[in-house]
Amino acid sequence: MKRWIAFLIALSLATAQGVPPVFRLHVIADSNSEADQAIKLAVRDAIIQELGDMDGAQTSQEAEQYAAQHLEELIETANGVLEEEGFPYRATAEIGTFEFPDKTYGDVLFPAGEYRALRIKLGQAEGQNWWCVLFPPLCLLEPVQTEENWQPSDGVEYESFLAGLFE
Repeated sequence: MKRWIAFLIALSLATAQGVPPVFRLHVIADSNSEADQAIKLAVRDAIIQELGDMDGAQTSQEAEQYAAQHLEELIETANGVLEEEGFPYRATAEIGTFEFPDKTYGDVLFPAGEYRALRIKLGQAEGQNWWCVLFPPLCLLEPVQTEENWQPSDGVEYESFLAGLFE
């Protein structure tokens, strides 16, 4: 319940005042091969599962602190997935401030810019990347439209009840 309250607060702040403080997850594939892109998503899933609710983090700073305290475990999780699937390379992880392009979750746009993130690099980290917002917990709210994957709509217009409350 607390997670959804934090999510609703973040949405209202994003609508009213721009983007609230967030903490992102960023996974970069070794290459753009089909196998490397597939393992990137498997690592992503394992990392999100490992992080769980981040011990009930109530702020982006608490979420970041939780990830920092568990960084070695997260690297082990990523490497476990790579090893289990027979990939010869390893994962590294870091927490820092990184550039991200625009990303939209429902009616909320996170504009391009610098954001704090947990970055997982697989092998040479020269492939396409995947990212989401870990806090507030938006990683599971898919589908997500970015500039790279935007597709024209099918003519159907959708309205968000929550966004309408804050207009």
